[in-house]
Amino acid sequence: MSLTALSVYILIWPVMSAGILVLLLVSLFRDIRAAKREGREML
Repeated sequence: MSLTALSVYILIWPVMSAGILVLLLVSLFRDIRAAKREGREML
């Protein structure tokens, strides 16, 4: 396996993890805003 391919393989995992984290945070903030609009608590 070439060095470039190995580097890309290793570096793709933090990018994917960051993307999933952003997706979860955006969903959480949407739920919090919807709960505030409806007058209910999240926790």
